[in-house]
Amino acid sequence: MEGVAMAKAKRKISRGKSSTVNGATRGPFLSRVRVLLALAVVVLLGWGLHTVWQHVAPTVIHRDRYILTDSGITISPLPEWILGDVRAEVVHNAGLERRLSVLDDTFAQVVKDAFELHPWVESVDKITKSFPPGVHVELTYRRPVAVVEMAYKQGVEFVPIDRDTVHLPPQDVPDIRRQYLPRIGGIAARPPLGQRWADQRVKGAADLAVCLADSWEELHLVDILPSARPEIRGEHRYYVFHLISRGGTRIVWGAAPGVGLPGEGGLAEKLRRLRQCVASYGPLDSARGPDVVDVRHGLEITPRNVKKPSAVKQAAKATEDQEVMK
Repeated sequence: MEGVAMAKAKRKISRGKSSTVNGATRGPFLSRVRVLLALAVVVLLGWGLHTVWQHVAPTVIHRDRYILTDSGITISPLPEWILGDVRAEVVHNAGLERRLSVLDDTFAQVVKDAFELHPWVESVDKITKSFPPGVHVELTYRRPVAVVEMAYKQGVEFVPIDRDTVHLPPQDVPDIRRQYLPRIGGIAARPPLGQRWADQRVKGAADLAVCLADSWEELHLVDILPSARPEIRGEHRYYVFHLISRGGTRIVWGAAPGVGLPGEGGLAEKLRRLRQCVASYGPLDSARGPDVVDVRHGLEITPRNVKKPSAVKQAAKATEDQEVMK
């Protein structure tokens, strides 16, 4: 009897263990099935909504309540050196008025492309949509650093450029500002509005204008004149740049910044030499200043020739002196 009882007990224990193992196995399996079913429902709903949107989108996104108007477009404040209306010009040239819907997937890219094409825009930094339909565009504007002096039969035009030599709209820069910007001479052709100058002389002159911006007025400088042809020294091919002061002094500056020509002083050294000249001869806005100052390899100064009075003037002066003595 005891043997029969022991056998029944073992069978119960075995059945209990089996049911426990089967339950433990079925639990995670059922959980995974539920998760997969939930994901399938979400995917199906998303697909259904996307399909519905594709059918109704053309009708919805072009409703008046979603269309961008001129009054809904704002941009970063214009700097004081730009007289033109950049926003109005972009809206007109790109046809943004009542053309875009804020629900359109290409909205931001179209706005970005439209503003990047304007000559005054250096970069489009951020585009923020709003509703009712509106957009604010944060811009970085180009800054004129010099003007290229272009001669015509009708006269001379000063064409402003930025540090990248982009041709900027002349009419947008105040006349008073253009008069005091460094003038780059000796250039014959120019690119279309908003394009860069390919001439390396213009690039070198622009780099020089940027480097000398803080000292330009102090040293009474006016013009930057690049050589017509490049010089060649070893592996270096470079243009020689001259600066002209208000008093007519010609400063032989040498290669443009960044060329690293062996034997020539750097920017700081050349400025030190030029200031040493001013300390010895006075401001460079005077006609009594030196004729030529070469700061490339040291400080070489050529005094201005003082014209001697002619024999006739000398005789007349002697007569006047005699009359005074009487």
